[in-house]
Amino acid sequence: MAYASPAGMIRAATAARLAGDWRATSTAAAVDVHVDLRDVQARFGADAVAMIEADLAGFAPDLLRRHLPRNGVAALVPGMTVVLSRWPEPFRAPKPVRVPGRVFRWPGRLVRPPGTPALVVSTPSSGSAAQRLALRVADVSRLSGSWLDLPTWAWHAGAVAERRWAYGASEQRLPWHHTDGTPYHQEVPPSADRDRAAEFERLLAATVPGKMFDLFRSAGIEAEARDPRFPGMFAALQDRLPVLAAEARRLAHRYGELLRGSASEAVAFEFSWGGLGLAVPRDGSALRAGWDGSGWADRAAVAGFGLAAPRDVALLRWGVITPDQLHPLVHEALFPGRTQDWQPIVHDPYPRFRVRCGTEWHWIEAAGASVYTRHHDNAEAELNGCARALIGFRTGGKGVPKEIRRLRRRIFARALHGDTEGVLIDVDAGCEPGLRDEQGRTLLHWLAHLDHERVLPVLLAGGLSLEARDHDGRTPLHVAAQSAAEEVMAALVAAGASADVRDSGGRTAAWLLARAREREERH
Repeated sequence: MAYASPAGMIRAATAARLAGDWRATSTAAAVDVHVDLRDVQARFGADAVAMIEADLAGFAPDLLRRHLPRNGVAALVPGMTVVLSRWPEPFRAPKPVRVPGRVFRWPGRLVRPPGTPALVVSTPSSGSAAQRLALRVADVSRLSGSWLDLPTWAWHAGAVAERRWAYGASEQRLPWHHTDGTPYHQEVPPSADRDRAAEFERLLAATVPGKMFDLFRSAGIEAEARDPRFPGMFAALQDRLPVLAAEARRLAHRYGELLRGSASEAVAFEFSWGGLGLAVPRDGSALRAGWDGSGWADRAAVAGFGLAAPRDVALLRWGVITPDQLHPLVHEALFPGRTQDWQPIVHDPYPRFRVRCGTEWHWIEAAGASVYTRHHDNAEAELNGCARALIGFRTGGKGVPKEIRRLRRRIFARALHGDTEGVLIDVDAGCEPGLRDEQGRTLLHWLAHLDHERVLPVLLAGGLSLEARDHDGRTPLHVAAQSAAEEVMAALVAAGASADVRDSGGRTAAWLLARAREREERH
């Protein structure tokens, strides 16, 4: 949660949104804006501009980031198209019209008028690129391939009631909480009430495989057959169950006419893995879960179908976070009338932990992006547990204590996700110039992911080298070029980085920049 939308991002984006500046909101949340409202009016008309402007006014990209698909290292899934629209009517493909020819008896040509415009966000072109989003306006009738369509509660500030429902709250209480706001004890079973909070608790409760069919049926989803593979697949989808049926019907309403043949009885959506799909009957009856080859109509091209239900309230129940640490828009939905004293979720830059050193346990203490021990005058000169911890912190590798591995991951995760404030907190507490990730990269190699104007001088003052090379022989300038981060490249060169250095493949930063530009144009 803290990585997806860091504290500094939430603070700046919220201030800009409350000030009514959607462009500044986008900038604060690392969104590159490619929206020209004059072009939208020319292509789609004045009513379309008003609709897009209303969507932009409530655009909350810092919240959106929490609901975008991510890979195993929590980076944004690359190359995805995400549709964001509050348009209430079904999307339709306009019928072609014939434009008369200029020559007598010439039949003219068929032209397809524009369809419905919508905000579209694109994720980075690769998993290692800076975690920036691109915002555009697109004609939904011309989308191709696969894409993701997110509900308003995941991205629009005005969807307060929808967000309260999605996060599991009823009119009277939050899930896993009594009406007075106190959380259930661990041994308390889900409530027997029939309100939204009770439904949320029941659908997310631990369930044995044999009861999965009944659990999904209670959520309005029937299995086409008692296939033995279903319980395992259903268990993997259980975190989506509180919002699954509603999402399926929303998308069927929106894309049914665009993607379903006129004779089809249902719109079918396929999950992004496993071959399992969900059919939404046209007559409004229960949804049907089934496999490929079941005879359904062609499945809709909506990717990543099955958004996970938010679990913020569970974190409140266990005391992991407080109401003042919720995202401001989530707090507004869950605690109406309460004034939030927003407290960012921040990390402790001074953790400590014990490692085995000979026959004893010694303390290893962290100071931001560095570690040390008080048990040895020159620990690294001795072949002991403390030495392995200190050396392993810099380089990683086998035999490194798990606490050291976890600390390294967290430091570089903050850089990956653009948490400038988190990185600066670490470096201010302590900076080990030799610290490198699994690719041999220093924090300077991650500069394109951060606010380089703030971070670069601090890292240089901390002793990091502009010419440090990773396992591919690439300097921070090479890596910035891979992300097409030309401003970062200019800053590195101005600080003294060599522009002529070649990596182990003989490539210069200029060559890598040209390839990155080509990749962006294709994307």
